[in-house]
Amino acid sequence: MARPNASEKILKAAKLCLIEGQGTFEMADVAKAADVSEGLAYHYFKSKAGLTSAIIQDFFERYIAVVNRRFDGSIPWGEREFQRLQNVVDFLYEDPLASIIMGKVDSLPQASAVWELAQVELNELSARNIQNGIERGHIPNAIDPGIAGAAIMGAIRQAFTYAMSQSERPDPDALATQLWQLIAGSVGLETTIRTVAARP
Repeated sequence: MARPNASEKILKAAKLCLIEGQGTFEMADVAKAADVSEGLAYHYFKSKAGLTSAIIQDFFERYIAVVNRRFDGSIPWGEREFQRLQNVVDFLYEDPLASIIMGKVDSLPQASAVWELAQVELNELSARNIQNGIERGHIPNAIDPGIAGAAIMGAIRQAFTYAMSQSERPDPDALATQLWQLIAGSVGLETTIRTVAARP
């Protein structure tokens, strides 16, 4: 296995520091955790804002990979998309950066630009999935994929942010099931679709 280069070490250390600091970190602490000089950290990322942006970008690349996972095309659209939703909820619950980036860090100026670009991509992915459902005859033609896709991704973000703010997190399966009722309704599906589909 290849050894991580200095920028990868700094990025990994910054993630840990951001988690430990619950949304904040100092470059000196990151450099110490990465066992590099503070000057090298600035060399690679230019500023604390630049390093924060890199962390957020890395998070969204992993998030988008989960949203964009390919499934067996023979699975009915609703069952496939419920499995996708389960995967998304699992990812957000399990990644310690999710609640920080989607709850605290996303209010920072440098985070806003990354959020905006990521949201555009997420909305487009969702719209394409819905269009696929329309073309396969699972979703009514009257549904606008762009509007429904944006509504779904916004609902997931807001529901997760709310769930993470609670003293006791809702059960992830219960959250996915409740979100599915909203999603199914937004694309004209029966909300009683088999939400007991097995996890892949």
